[in-house]
Amino acid sequence: MSDKAISQDYANDVIFELEKAFWDERGKGARFRVTTVGRSFFQAECLPRLQSTEIFDMIAAVEGVLRIRIAGCAHRAVEDRLVAQGSMPFTCVPANLIVLAIEEKLDRPAELAEIKLEDGACQLLIVLFDKRPVLE
Repeated sequence: MSDKAISQDYANDVIFELEKAFWDERGKGARFRVTTVGRSFFQAECLPRLQSTEIFDMIAAVEGVLRIRIAGCAHRAVEDRLVAQGSMPFTCVPANLIVLAIEEKLDRPAELAEIKLEDGACQLLIVLFDKRPVLE
């Protein structure tokens, strides 16, 4: 096994091809199958950094109705290629990490509802639902 790093272009090409194939198979339904992409990274790298239960503190810890602008994402090239080939952006690892943080720290369901590509950044719409009911 080589100790050379994988180039960002190579990684994004592979991610694009996987996302494109999934979109071609499932269309908009693909969005609901990729919500946990990034879970192991979240558990290992993000969760230990979450000290606050304030949503914007959690977003800052993960780095980045809630509208969030993600600029400079390493995977933006993937989204641009999907749009150029007629597909919609349907998954976002930074958004998944934010949703996981909200669910883990606040026990509130959250969902990535929309990704728009604007002004060199991704505009995310994350919907926060009421707290989970407690059954007694």
